Amino acid sequence: MSTPRAIRTLSRSTLASVSKPITSRTLRPSFTGGLYLPATRHFATGSIRRKDIEGRIVPDVTKENEATVSGLSKAEEADEAPLARQSGPSLFSLSDRTIIVTGGARGLGLTIAHALVQSGADVHCLDILPEPVEPQWSEVKSEAESLGSKISYGQLNVTSPEDVYSTIGSIFQNARSTHPVRGLYHAAGINLLAPVEDIDIESFRRVIDINLVGSHLVSQAFAKEYFKRHEDAPPTSTMDTGVTKAGEGASIVLTASMSGTVANFGLDNAVYNSSKAGVIQLARNYAYEWSKRGIRVNTLSPGYIRTAMTQALFDQQPHLPELFLRTSLLGRMSTPDEFRGPVIYLLSDASSFMTGADILVDGGHTAV
Repeated sequence: MSTPRAIRTLSRSTLASVSKPITSRTLRPSFTGGLYLPATRHFATGSIRRKDIEGRIVPDVTKENEATVSGLSKAEEADEAPLARQSGPSLFSLSDRTIIVTGGARGLGLTIAHALVQSGADVHCLDILPEPVEPQWSEVKSEAESLGSKISYGQLNVTSPEDVYSTIGSIFQNARSTHPVRGLYHAAGINLLAPVEDIDIESFRRVIDINLVGSHLVSQAFAKEYFKRHEDAPPTSTMDTGVTKAGEGASIVLTASMSGTVANFGLDNAVYNSSKAGVIQLARNYAYEWSKRGIRVNTLSPGYIRTAMTQALFDQQPHLPELFLRTSLLGRMSTPDEFRGPVIYLLSDASSFMTGADILVDGGHTAV
């Protein structure tokens, strides 16, 4: 194999400059004679030594001071890395906050609410249904009481601005002082399976209204109530100089779907997929506008979940279970409990540097 021209023609003076001590060179990336020389910097004394192209020993970048946990001094760490001294498990604790869960009467929403209670949070479940399903609700409520947490239920139409603003405002107002509202998990939504040429405009608008507009209304109401309590005055621009430190602020998690990223082979659900793609994009823009004001916003995109609703779908279209299994890298569908971990992560301090992201939990469906 021939030597690349850039290397063959590299002069000795150029090689000599490469081997100079780092402290005597300009610390910026450069492209010289076909070799990329990355920016380098010393963080501590006692450099590791390596050989350059001509075999001479030159200093190299070393590790930062191992006496620190985060790479900062103790004074800097206390101010800039407040989570550095917390234990790993404590990062996932929700014991100092109240979290609102929409779609919390059953299925995925109620499963998540149960997990949040177990993690120490007070939880307010909201849904269009007049009452949550039994016996699951009573079981969650009983466990909340034994743990010293609180869980409550209220009816909510996520497409009604008046209903949403009033309900969420009341939750903020009545939260325990030891558990201020710091989280929202939005799971309310519907699906529509039909060939796109057969969808009437009323059905189309209903899916968009619940899935997309509903996501906006609950997020907007949450943000307004949060800002009312945590800002002396709103910033005049989204390019303000605010900073949300680790361990502070609130977190919104919107339920999107892998269907917001791909078309589902074997399913005619164009409207649902479009609404979930919209949810993902909404969250990115919310993150842009709100993150410096104390609210992180992310989306969770589940794959196929085995629930009572999907079982009803299988009864109507018996070919679907085999299709779903063939398109999963893990060879199975998920169950609602498998989304507890990702949601707790997104709502807790463990995800303190995460905003504007979409987490795909789909069994590898969209990987191929």
